[in-house]
Amino acid sequence: MRTGKHEWVARACAYTRLTWLLERMPQRQVLIILNYHRIGDAAHTPYDPGVFSATAEEFAAQIAYIKNRFHIATLEESLAMIDGGGPPGASVLITFDDGYIDNYSLAFPVLRSHGLQAVFFLTTAFVGTGHLPWWDTVAYIVKQSRTNLIRLRYPEPATFDLEQIGVSQATMQILRLYKKTSMKDHERFCGELEAACKTSRPQGDIERCFMNWEEVREMHRAGMAFGSHTHTHPILTTLAAQQQQTEFGISRAILEHELGTRIDVLAYPVGARHAFSAESILGLKNTGYRAAFSFYGGVNCPGKMQPFDMRRNDVGHQSYSRLRLQTAIGALTAARWF
Repeated sequence: MRTGKHEWVARACAYTRLTWLLERMPQRQVLIILNYHRIGDAAHTPYDPGVFSATAEEFAAQIAYIKNRFHIATLEESLAMIDGGGPPGASVLITFDDGYIDNYSLAFPVLRSHGLQAVFFLTTAFVGTGHLPWWDTVAYIVKQSRTNLIRLRYPEPATFDLEQIGVSQATMQILRLYKKTSMKDHERFCGELEAACKTSRPQGDIERCFMNWEEVREMHRAGMAFGSHTHTHPILTTLAAQQQQTEFGISRAILEHELGTRIDVLAYPVGARHAFSAESILGLKNTGYRAAFSFYGGVNCPGKMQPFDMRRNDVGHQSYSRLRLQTAIGALTAARWF
């Protein structure tokens, strides 16, 4: 249920038609980058519900609205804005991270029907697999917990009371703990979590979670753009500089081989300020990338954009009213969303 103060403000602005007024005011020349992960029903997943950005119906409505109100930029148009080019007014670039199969089955048909391009950042080790990434693994274990009190020691002591804060909040807090730069041993973390929850990860084969190369190539032929999301989706600042560069190089080589085109953009896993560094940027430059995308909010002004910190905004966990208000504010003020 979306009931935070920002949602109430957005609903009030929609009800009073303030959003409608803001939408009709002159736009600044800005690039607003929207980022999605999964499309579908978060309530019925055994994995991480927080990675779902919209239902299929919400996504269709959002895309129709964005197309009606803004110029939808291609990847190349967006990169041209780094040097001050691009169309007047506000442009929107649509991006997806990870490469879940619902990007192909649910998002792609909507984009194709509108003749729009989105950029899909793929974690190349996940393509075509049923591999459970760390966030889905953590969520699954917590959801299956046989105890209400979860005590962890790594990467730092922490206790989570499911009765007090609920499974959803506990999952979010445990994932936040995982994302700390002091967390360098995935297997130790998940093993301790299994022991603390008195349960285990899924056993045996699970259904395919991620798009395969045939699906990716079909999307590419239809005009979708692709970039790297590294090879194995590590938090880059937990790796040495050479390990980061290896992640960038392997992912890029695989994508270029499979798609037969140049790949020179990347989205940082997690994308928060602490999740990439000057070492990361140097590694990207050394492996031939032109730009990289973060994920902590903000808008991008042509001529003032930082090519290795292209700022993106999370579409998840907000209503249609809030999406309208936030894009209107971004287009009018070139300021970070609330």
